[in-house]
Amino acid sequence: MKEIQSRANPLFRQWLHDKAHAGRPGHLVWLEGPHLCQSWLQNQLEVKWLLIDQTRFDHPEVVQIRNQIDPANWVVISTSLFDALSDVKSHQGVTLLADLPAREIPVDIHGSAVVLDGIQDPGNVGTLLRTCAAAGIQTVIANAGTAGCWSPKVLRSAQGAHAGLHIHETRDASDWLRAYRENASSLPVIATTLEEATSLFSMRLPARAIWIFGSEGQGVSSEMLSLADHRVRIDHNQQYVESLNVATAAALCLFEQARQHRTGR
Repeated sequence: MKEIQSRANPLFRQWLHDKAHAGRPGHLVWLEGPHLCQSWLQNQLEVKWLLIDQTRFDHPEVVQIRNQIDPANWVVISTSLFDALSDVKSHQGVTLLADLPAREIPVDIHGSAVVLDGIQDPGNVGTLLRTCAAAGIQTVIANAGTAGCWSPKVLRSAQGAHAGLHIHETRDASDWLRAYRENASSLPVIATTLEEATSLFSMRLPARAIWIFGSEGQGVSSEMLSLADHRVRIDHNQQYVESLNVATAAALCLFEQARQHRTGR
């Protein structure tokens, strides 16, 4: 176990610098709060450091977490230093640091998957990840322009969903999708759009599919749309609402797919 009381400590200074880049390639993932820590540990994922506010060391939730981690990885720090590292005003005194999971996009996908195409808002990305996990989706591919899936804001919004997902961030999801469609076992690709689309609730959805959800402003890019086998829209009252929030739209699509095949419609 280490103890840090000074801002001049090299390890603390390294973390302070790294926090600004948290979740990006080559940097650590920061999971703050008991819920995110427990979600990570329950899936037996590796831990680099466990940061503990010295005033919370014996709190029952913190004790439960630290008992699952080698004491050599514990770092007890002063409250003022923990405050400097925390994004939350009323933090709970425990943060887990881990390496960013390294995962290549699979060539074969046997269950439904979701592609996030340029979704910039971290809250929407986190909510989408949470929705995917709740709907039984395991594979999520984030295209260029999408908010960092492992950023602290997205992690907080997803509320632990990351631990149950295989998340892949790529600069060009269209390249992967083209290669994927060449496989004989490839699943149908469905994109949400308002143009030349079939109503979601009148379409017989496949039991498994690759779903594409686009950015809040522009929707799914033309390049990604060109790779879709089906286009769907969600009909709604447009008198006061031009379009649905992307996370809401995704929830409707994924759970309508689940409903159709659960009830045998």
